[in-house]
Amino acid sequence: MSIIVKDVSYTYMKKTPYEKKALDHINLEIKEGEIQGIIGHTGSGKSTLIQHINALIRLQEGTISIGEITLTNKKRQKVNLVKLRSEVGMVFQYPEYQLFEDTVYKDVAFGPKNLKIEVNEIESRVKTAIELVGLNFEEIKDRSPFELSGGQKRRVAIAGVIAMRPKILILDEPTAGLDPRGRKEMYELIKRVKNECTPTIVIISHNMDEIAGFADRIAVLDKGKLIYNLPPKELFCNEKKLLEMGLDLPVVVKLENYLKNNGIDTKINAVTVDEFVDGIVNYKLEKLHGGSNEK
Repeated sequence: MSIIVKDVSYTYMKKTPYEKKALDHINLEIKEGEIQGIIGHTGSGKSTLIQHINALIRLQEGTISIGEITLTNKKRQKVNLVKLRSEVGMVFQYPEYQLFEDTVYKDVAFGPKNLKIEVNEIESRVKTAIELVGLNFEEIKDRSPFELSGGQKRRVAIAGVIAMRPKILILDEPTAGLDPRGRKEMYELIKRVKNECTPTIVIISHNMDEIAGFADRIAVLDKGKLIYNLPPKELFCNEKKLLEMGLDLPVVVKLENYLKNNGIDTKINAVTVDEFVDGIVNYKLEKLHGGSNEK
């Protein structure tokens, strides 16, 4: 299931002194089976865009197609919101604050129950989702979610979305507030979800280092406009423009640029630490090999 955003614009508080254009003629295709990153500084329009995708914000201009469902700005348009939101799962920033039931089981089961799924199927989905996010079903199902650690709460909240079996999963800053280990574990969790449950993932992030090594394509928003939507290696060739928009480059990209500016052109074109390390090793081996041939 792909997402096609066509000529979408949105203005907050229209025709008031506080009018602000949040999206300005956005055209974007998110392909099925890909991990799509979305980056941009605060106020660039990232959150407004993703809230359009499952109709949390009603369209003012343009259309959005999600599989067979097309959203428009027509006032009388009838959209099956239950179907849409079951197929497009949304995990907001700090999802642990959205927990509300008295047990973990009830919280994770809430979404499937709203879909009118049979009891046996709900139990299967809840168990699968809890285990998929790395928690022990038997140990945790009857506990209060409010007694869990912060990391466990976030996993339970994500399990609640996964239990609805969405075909698209949107995550808004999924590693916000987590330490380095927690961030690594969260991205490992997202990979499992993609491989076992939900093929298409959309991630909003401000962390270039994380998103660079994870996304197939990265969309860059600035002042409501879509500036780029490119694979990471191509995107980071636009260093000057990204810096002008207040966006930083991944550490390894900056390091490689530093070496190049000082006369050492490794031609690695790395976006992750592992790629950079492997590239440096190969670069040194080639230099040694080349040097021995010259002798």
